[in-house]
Amino acid sequence: MMRNFVFKNWIQLSAALSALLVLGGCSGGHDHDHDHDHGHGHAHHAPHGGALTMLGNHAYQLELLTAPESKQVKLYVLDGGAENFVRISSESLEGVATFGGQTWNLTFKAVANTATGETVGDTSYFVAESEVVSKLAKFDLGFDQLSIRGKVFESVKLPFPEGAH
Repeated sequence: MMRNFVFKNWIQLSAALSALLVLGGCSGGHDHDHDHDHGHGHAHHAPHGGALTMLGNHAYQLELLTAPESKQVKLYVLDGGAENFVRISSESLEGVATFGGQTWNLTFKAVANTATGETVGDTSYFVAESEVVSKLAKFDLGFDQLSIRGKVFESVKLPFPEGAH
C-alpha cells in the first residue's frame, strides 16, 4: 500500500515537472512557432480612431483621419507610443494626397487650442480643407519632408485608412 502511494505521487510529481518544463521553458531566444507573445510585439491605438503611421524607430507617430461632414483632413503629431501629443513649430505642412492616378495638394494649417495652450507654431494638430479627399475611403498622403523637434523625416508616406507601422 505504501508502495502504491509513493508510486502515484512519483507519477504526479513527474507529470507536474514535465508540464513546468514545457510551459515555463520558453525563453524567447528560439525559432519555433507558438501562440504567445514574448513582449516584443505591441500595438498602438490611434487616440482619435484614425490611421497611425510610425516615423523613425518608434520616434513619432502621425495620426491621419478624415471628417467628410466638415470637408477636413486632420493630422495629429504623437509620440512613438501614440499616447502623448507632440507640439511642433510648423505653422503649416504641405502634403499631396494620391489615389487612382489623381493627386490633390493639401495645406495642413496649425490649429490653436486654448484648452491645451497650443498655438499656431506650437501645436500637435493640423487641418487641411478638401471636399474631395475628406470623402475618399482610401488614399496615400505624402510629405517631401517633415521636421519634428529637430529631426527631419524625408519622403513620408501615410496610407489611409490602414496606416503603417
